[in-house]
Amino acid sequence: MALDTGATYTMIPWDIAEVLGYDPGASKDRVPLITASGVERAPLITLKSISVLGKDADNVQTVVHNLPEKSYVDGLLGLSFLRRFRVCLDFQNGVMEIE
Repeated sequence: MALDTGATYTMIPWDIAEVLGYDPGASKDRVPLITASGVERAPLITLKSISVLGKDADNVQTVVHNLPEKSYVDGLLGLSFLRRFRVCLDFQNGVMEIE
């Protein structure tokens, strides 16, 4: 996953959502996404929990959408997870801390 402080929601691909036991197609909540081909509406689900670098967050709203293959990432770690923590990015030393 890519860290994306500009993304309102965390995003995972459709197949991962299904492997985790969610049915994105059944979600009544949809959010607009701006893509290269225009605006699409993607399912919004609530993941029971997410763990990143030993930090856990419960009930994380997550968009289900497949990113283009050439993006080389499977999903985005967005603000629906990140805003629950103090996040420090040290680019000079290549370190990210979550408290």
